[in-house]
Amino acid sequence: MKHIVLLLALLTTSSQLYSQKSQTIYVSDQLTVAMRSGQSNEYRIIRYLVSGTPLTQVAQNDDGSYTKVRTSGGTEGWVQSRELSPTPSAKANYRAAQNTIATLKSDNSALEQQLSKISNQQASAQNKLTALTNKHNQLSKELDNIKKVSANAIQLDKDNQRLLEQNQMLKNQVEVLTTDNRRLNDNQENDAFLNGAFAVLIGVMITLIVPRAWPRKSTDWA
Repeated sequence: MKHIVLLLALLTTSSQLYSQKSQTIYVSDQLTVAMRSGQSNEYRIIRYLVSGTPLTQVAQNDDGSYTKVRTSGGTEGWVQSRELSPTPSAKANYRAAQNTIATLKSDNSALEQQLSKISNQQASAQNKLTALTNKHNQLSKELDNIKKVSANAIQLDKDNQRLLEQNQMLKNQVEVLTTDNRRLNDNQENDAFLNGAFAVLIGVMITLIVPRAWPRKSTDWA
């Protein structure tokens, strides 16, 4: 009967120990805290926990002096409740703050490098934009010159066409004058030929007619 009562008491105690809600607690602001296999200093030390170590609360004993905890690696043991805290210790907060500061410094350094890279890219882009603007202005001037030269070339082509037409007209006039001159020369030659022939004819006629028309002289021997 006594054994049954003792078993029931143990089961009740165990049920009370494990019925408490599991929560995260932290090792208090101490250098190291001993995790033991039982609820007193007489039990062996399983391991030492450093300040700020996060633990999962499993249960507490009746008077709350010891708390059963579990590490992130799954190791379970008992730790004095006074050495635990529901919030991280000052040292843990300090280390976390230091880590945060180091992370922020690293991020800031990375951002500064990225900003410097972006600034260099912006300066390079600005230089390219300036070069392209200058090239655009130069090409615009060259295009204006080409337009002027083209306009002059068109005018020159028109002038050349007009001169060619005038030259052709002059050639036509020269040919007409040459033809007229040749015809005049031919007429002069014909007139000269006719005049010569007429003079010859007159001479022949004079030669034939004049002796006959001239009276003959009588001679003494008649």
